[in-house]
Amino acid sequence: MDSNSNKDIQNLLAEGWKHYDSLQVKQALDIFEDVVTKDPSNYEAQLAVAKTLIRMRKASEATAAAQRCIELQPERSEAYTALGVIKFLDDKLKEARDLLMKASELAPEDPEPHLTLAQVKADMRLPDEAVDELQNARRLISHIEEDHLRRQLEASELHARTYVMLSQNKLTEAMASAQELVEYEQENPYAACLAYSNMGLMEARLKHYDKAVDYLQRAYSMNPYFFRAGSALGRVLYVQGQATRAAEVLGEVVRGMPDIDAHTRHAYAAALAKSGHREEARIEYKAALRAGLKGLEAVVAVWQLVWLSQAGRLIVIGIVLAAVAVWIIFGKPSPSTLSFAGVLVILLVMQQLLGRKRYR
Repeated sequence: MDSNSNKDIQNLLAEGWKHYDSLQVKQALDIFEDVVTKDPSNYEAQLAVAKTLIRMRKASEATAAAQRCIELQPERSEAYTALGVIKFLDDKLKEARDLLMKASELAPEDPEPHLTLAQVKADMRLPDEAVDELQNARRLISHIEEDHLRRQLEASELHARTYVMLSQNKLTEAMASAQELVEYEQENPYAACLAYSNMGLMEARLKHYDKAVDYLQRAYSMNPYFFRAGSALGRVLYVQGQATRAAEVLGEVVRGMPDIDAHTRHAYAAALAKSGHREEARIEYKAALRAGLKGLEAVVAVWQLVWLSQAGRLIVIGIVLAAVAVWIIFGKPSPSTLSFAGVLVILLVMQQLLGRKRYR
């Protein structure tokens, strides 16, 4: 490749990284993929593709890009770090740990593997080791002379610290770290986005739903590929009684996610049902069950499939009325009990009639 072509490649990469840093991930990916097309052996471009796809939560494509980096230069650490992040996000903790430790061995002065290792070890219930990784990262970050890069990594360390504190249920310390992190939003919007999401989840846990919605909305708007924040936002809106808005948000998340998530589908179905879209809700409940919904959520989904069906609802009401008739005939209830039961039957019938009218 001649010097002019190489200069063009470097300019494109610089432009792509600007988009990447500002969370304009689609624009960044387009540029990085263009560079890869022009120069398939360019390690930096392949790595940039992998890291951008990670932010877009496209795990399989990101894995392929990172593995191409290893094929190009197996002695470099960055691709192993990227693969470690992918495995961590997929909850494959032992694989993530091994990849990140290899990355750290290849680049002992790089703090990034330690930042994700801290989170991995927190999930592995190794709190002391998680704190050690944070300390190692802070020490390495403090030696970085370039101011902007150092502040970017300081923000990443604050996110890792927030994660470790949350894993230990230390909400006060976690909230303090997250609030400190948002002050780095200019240098590291991605880390700040994660902070807003974590603050939203913490506020939701404390039942401060208005605050939770504000934080989660901020996180999701900063990175529309941050599906965890979008899913949490939809759930909180549902708990708040804003079923229609919850369905809108969760529908957008479901349509954008690269892989079907059973729990998000289930939440979307519930929001659709609550907002009066019965047939659409049934479709989503079925999709959630096909995606492997388990436990109580699966029981609720099956019940809703019956109840949201006109025939199923009539069958349930028929069974209830038959049971009431058997009870009246053989149980010989008192007049006051009969009156109470009559009121319940009237309410049930009215609910059915109102339900039919609502869903037309």
